[in-house]
Amino acid sequence: MRAAVLWDFDGTLASRTGMWSGALIEALDAHAPGHGLEPDDVRPALRSGFPWHTPELERAPESALQWWDAMMPVFVAAYRAAGVPDAEARSAAGLVPHHYYARDRWRLEPGATDALELLRDAGVGSVVVSNHGPELPALVAELGLVADAVITSAAVGVEKPHPRIFGLALERAAHPARVWMVGDNAIADIAGAAAVGIPGILIDGSTGPLDAAEHILASFR
Repeated sequence: MRAAVLWDFDGTLASRTGMWSGALIEALDAHAPGHGLEPDDVRPALRSGFPWHTPELERAPESALQWWDAMMPVFVAAYRAAGVPDAEARSAAGLVPHHYYARDRWRLEPGATDALELLRDAGVGSVVVSNHGPELPALVAELGLVADAVITSAAVGVEKPHPRIFGLALERAAHPARVWMVGDNAIADIAGAAAVGIPGILIDGSTGPLDAAEHILASFR
């Protein structure tokens, strides 16, 4: 690739209704209807325990099963903190992976599809690089996003803003002469990329994915 864009996923290209706390409640709905809990009841306990809460640490690459197995105690603890009995908490936790990656819970951000197609048509590659679970590559494909590669932190054992995940993304993009990072997190995406010499574009209320793509292509002229 002569040029490539590294794309964050959550909040940049797509978003999930309720995120992790919503997925836990949906899993509990399936296992124990009428429980009476809301996402806010489990959300406080989910503010730690995910790998991206300690991005300074590197882990050995894991299989999808290993990654989810490591997350089960976090989900069980969140349920237990909300008053769910242990047996129900463990059963519901096992349903979380299915519910989190359910296609109908995800929506594309405005302009996401157009942005990636515009870059593709101009010969600019796109690599999705995200702090995410194992099923991200399949989700990207299900959403119809045109990407040359998808790097999920669950598979590589390192999280943004750690420099190694950006290095892996550059490898997948065949070390392009020009590269940008586009994301909605000023620390994980923008500062992390800047630390390894990659300029960034922050997605916020005034700048969306298509704006970012158009800005990047304008820089060629």
